[in-house]
Amino acid sequence: MSLSEKIAEHVITHYVEPARRTGQTMIEVQAGKVHRDLGWKNRVASVCTTLESQKFLKENHLFLLHVSGPASGRSTTVSFAYGVLDPGKEMEECTPKTPQGEKLKALYGLSSKAFGELGGGEEFLRREREWGPDVWEKLEEQESKSQLEELAK
Repeated sequence: MSLSEKIAEHVITHYVEPARRTGQTMIEVQAGKVHRDLGWKNRVASVCTTLESQKFLKENHLFLLHVSGPASGRSTTVSFAYGVLDPGKEMEECTPKTPQGEKLKALYGLSSKAFGELGGGEEFLRREREWGPDVWEKLEEQESKSQLEELAK
């Protein structure tokens, strides 16, 4: 039995099946707990990879609601929240469909209100350019002045 199969079997036995028996529609699984329960060392990445794999989700009629934890996604603190589907239904029947490109369109014009309040993008940039030297530019100017003074001595 492969690592992935052992992980899946453990999660099904200890999380998915009990949730289905009690009628829960959501479960949360922490990678570190699964890793500890299996008594493994240095296999956290395998646990995380299995728990987010499409194969695991599809075979167990789950869909991933949310993943929380560090940006690497490979830590004992990573937590996976799943929606539990009725085994008689296909995932496509239970999850809302988003037309391709709709998520990107939703981002379009995201900052238009903020730029509008500032007088538009060009006005914002003009004011930023007029602001004057920033801290780093001032530091460079002071350093170059002190170097010129050193050379003049």
